[in-house]
Amino acid sequence: MPLQRPKAIAPLFTLAVAAGFSISLLGLFLEGGGGVSAWRLCVFVTGGLTLLSLLYLPLRHGRILDGLRRREAERLSAAESAARLHMRAVESLAIAIDAKDQTTHGHVRRTQVYALGLGKLLNVSPEELEALKAGAMLHDVGNLAVPEYILNKPGRLSAAEFEKMKVHTTVGGDIVKRVGFPYPVEDVVMFHHERWDGTGYPRGLKGESIPLVARIISAVDFYDSTRCDRPYRSGMSREESLALLRRMAGKSFDPVVVEMFVKHIDNLDALLPPEDLREQVQAVTPAQSFGAVATGEKDGAAQGDGAEGFRSIARAQREVAALHEITQVIGTSLNLQDTAALVAGKLPAIVPFDACAIYAVDDHSGRAEPIFASGEWAEFLGTRGVLVGEGITGWVIANSRAMFHTPPELELSDAPGEVTSGVRDIISAPLVREDGAFGAITLFSKTSNAYGEEHLRLLESVCHHTSGALGNALTHERTRESALTDRLTGLPNARALQLMLEHRLAECRRYEGEVVSVLSLDVDDFRAVNEQFGHGVGDRLLASLAAVFKGQLRQMDMLARLAGDEFLAVMPGASAQVAAAVAERIRMAVESQSFNVKTGRNVQVSVGIGAGCYPADGETADDLIQSATRNMQQQKHTRKSSQHSPARVVSMDAFR
Repeated sequence: MPLQRPKAIAPLFTLAVAAGFSISLLGLFLEGGGGVSAWRLCVFVTGGLTLLSLLYLPLRHGRILDGLRRREAERLSAAESAARLHMRAVESLAIAIDAKDQTTHGHVRRTQVYALGLGKLLNVSPEELEALKAGAMLHDVGNLAVPEYILNKPGRLSAAEFEKMKVHTTVGGDIVKRVGFPYPVEDVVMFHHERWDGTGYPRGLKGESIPLVARIISAVDFYDSTRCDRPYRSGMSREESLALLRRMAGKSFDPVVVEMFVKHIDNLDALLPPEDLREQVQAVTPAQSFGAVATGEKDGAAQGDGAEGFRSIARAQREVAALHEITQVIGTSLNLQDTAALVAGKLPAIVPFDACAIYAVDDHSGRAEPIFASGEWAEFLGTRGVLVGEGITGWVIANSRAMFHTPPELELSDAPGEVTSGVRDIISAPLVREDGAFGAITLFSKTSNAYGEEHLRLLESVCHHTSGALGNALTHERTRESALTDRLTGLPNARALQLMLEHRLAECRRYEGEVVSVLSLDVDDFRAVNEQFGHGVGDRLLASLAAVFKGQLRQMDMLARLAGDEFLAVMPGASAQVAAAVAERIRMAVESQSFNVKTGRNVQVSVGIGAGCYPADGETADDLIQSATRNMQQQKHTRKSSQHSPARVVSMDAFR
C-alpha cells in the first residue's frame, strides 16, 4: 500500500510562509517611514523564521514517515497472521470433513502436496499456486450435501444416487464463492470432476477449456483416492494406480498433466511425511529424505500435530461404516452359519482379534455351544461348549454383562497348552433379546492388555446391532430342526425321512444300476412296557433303542423315528442281501442288550425288522416304506407263530 503525505506537513509549511510574508509587509511599512534598521530587522527575522521552518519540517516529516511505516508494518503483519490463521482453520475443517468421508485423514494433505509440486513443475502463476493450495483442501467440501450412505455405499451407485453425488461440485463451488478468495479456488472446487473428453460434470467442459488448476487437482485427487482403502473397495498399489492413470489420460485427464505427474512421482512422494505414505496401500518409502511440506510451512496440521483428533474422526467413520454394512446385509439370510460368519467377517474393522467364537445357549443342555469360530485356535474353539455361569463366556451370558481385563485362564482351564500359552487377553459381550442373554461373542488376542474400555464399548455396540439378526437366525434354525427332528430321540422325523428318501431315489433314477434299501423297525410288545412302567420309562427306552439301532448302521445311513415305537432306516447303495445282514445284526444287538427301567430292574426286548429294496420292491418312497413295513409285520407274525406253535409229536417208532 503506497504511503500518503503526512497531513501535519501542509499546515506547518503554510504557517511558516504566512509568518514570513507578514513580517515582510511589516518591514515595507516601516521602510516607508524611513526606518532602514527596522527593514533590516524584519528581513533578518523573516530569514530566520524561514530557515527554522526549512530545518524543522524535514525532521518532523521523517518522524511521521517512520511512525506510518511502523503502523503499516504492524497492520501488514496482523493481516498476514490473520490470513494464516484463517487458512489453518480452513485446512483443519477440510481435513475433518475428509476424515469423516474417507477411511484416512491425510487425503487432502497429500492432494495438496501433489498439486503444489505438480503446479510448480507446470509453471503455473503465483495466483494459481495459491488456488491449488486452498483448492486441494476444499475440493470435496460439497460432500457435506451428499448423504453418507451414498458416499460409503459398497458397490455401484444407482443413476439417482449418482445424480445426488454430482451436486457436491456445485454446492462446494457456492460455499467457496462466499469466502471471496482473491485467486481461482472456485474453479478448482467447481470443475475438478470435468473430463478431458467432455463427459464430466457439472458443465461438460472439454480439453483446455477446463481450468488448469482443476485439471491438476483432478489427476492427483484420483491417484491418491485409488491408493487408499475405502469402505466400498480396496486400495491399489502405486504401479496399479499409475497404470490406471495413464490409461485414462486423454479421456478423463489432461495427458500433459498425467505425464508430468507420473514422471516426477518419486520426487513428489519424497515431500510427504512417513505417516501419510503409510496410509497408501503398499507404499514404498522413497530413498530420499523426507522434506518439508510443499507449502514451505511446518504448520501443525501438515506435520501431524493434533492428527490423533482426525484419526478419531476416521475411526468413528469406519465404525459407522462397518456397523452400517452389518445392519444392511445381516438380515438378508436366516441361515445361522452365514449370519455368524458375516458378523465375524466385519468385526475386525471395529475390534481387532486373533480368534473369534460366537456362542448360543442350547435350551436342552444348558450349555453355550459355539455356532461359529474363526482365526487362531478355531478348530479347538469351534468344538468346545461352555457351561452357563462358568468361565468368562459363561459368566457373561449368565449375567448379561460384558467382561474384559480378566485372566484368560478362567476361560481356558480345559484348553491344550498351545492355546493357553498363546492367548494373552480376552473380551466377551452378551447377545441379548427380550428374555435375556442367549449367547455371546468372545474375542481372543495374542497381545497382553489388548482390550480396553473403548474396545468394550465397540463390542457391546456390535452385539446390540447383531443380536436381533443372530437371534432370528437361531430361532429359524431351531424351528427348522424341530420341524425335521424328533424331540424325544434327536433323530430325523417322518418328514425329514421322506425328503431324504425322495432325494436318494432321484439319484438312483439318474444313475442306472444304483440301489437303495429301507429297513422298517418296530419294538415288540412296547405297549406292555408303557403300561407296566409308565410312559416316562417308555420314552427313555425308545431313546436307548435308537442309539443301539444307529450304532449298527453305516455312517452314510439315515435313521428316523416315524411314530411311537416305529423306526425307519434309509441305506443308500445297499442291496437286499446287505439289508438282510444289517437287519440281523440290529436284531442280535437289541436282544443281547439289557435295558434299565428302574433301580435294580432291567428288561430285555426284541424288535421286528423288514426290508424294502429299490427297484425290486418299488420305485417310489411310499412303495418302499409299505414293502418294508409289510415284510416287518410278516416277520413279527412268523416269530410269534413259532413261539406259540404246539409241541411236535414224536412217533414211538423213533425210539425203537
